Amino acid sequence: MGKILLVTAHPALEKSRNNVRMLRVANELDKVTVRDLYELYPRFHINTKTEQHYLEESDVIVLQHPFYWYSTPALMKQYLDMVFTHGWAYGKEGNKLKGKIIFNSLTTSGTRESYHANEHNRYPLSSYLVPFNQLAHVCGMHYLPPYVLHESGKAFATESIRHAKKFKALLQMIVKDDCDIEKLKRLEYLNDFLEMEMPALNQ
Repeated sequence: MGKILLVTAHPALEKSRNNVRMLRVANELDKVTVRDLYELYPRFHINTKTEQHYLEESDVIVLQHPFYWYSTPALMKQYLDMVFTHGWAYGKEGNKLKGKIIFNSLTTSGTRESYHANEHNRYPLSSYLVPFNQLAHVCGMHYLPPYVLHESGKAFATESIRHAKKFKALLQMIVKDDCDIEKLKRLEYLNDFLEMEMPALNQ
């Protein structure tokens, strides 16, 4: 499937052991390029042409971020607003992202069970991610379910490390085209795919 672009946005990355571990394993892979938005653009002055170049060169885009107030940190939203432009990403002549794959990789303090009706967060996680799903649709992209670490603040080191290893395995499988994209779309989480295909990673 080719190259993966991992775009990460965490305003306090050095304090997030979970996100740091995931970025570390992603950087170990040859076909993965990491763009750390808060490191690159601390003043929010995003270079649209540069970021569009990285997107054009990739086949899969991963948006890695903490799930702040049921959304993303501000700079991730700024990135989407400034880079996914009319006439380039969408519109009559905007076809630069057509056919590419995109999904969210996120960490959240809530439990998986809390993202259901009659529970604390009231709606499934997918409902909060509809804006990303719709963005992908408008741009002619394939939107996949998220890869999620729940209860991220309480995760022990062993669970955090295991989650990062699974993330690396997921990226490797996507690069090698070892997964059915249409099958993945039907899942609630990409985590579920790994549970089915690589149960040994749970050990």
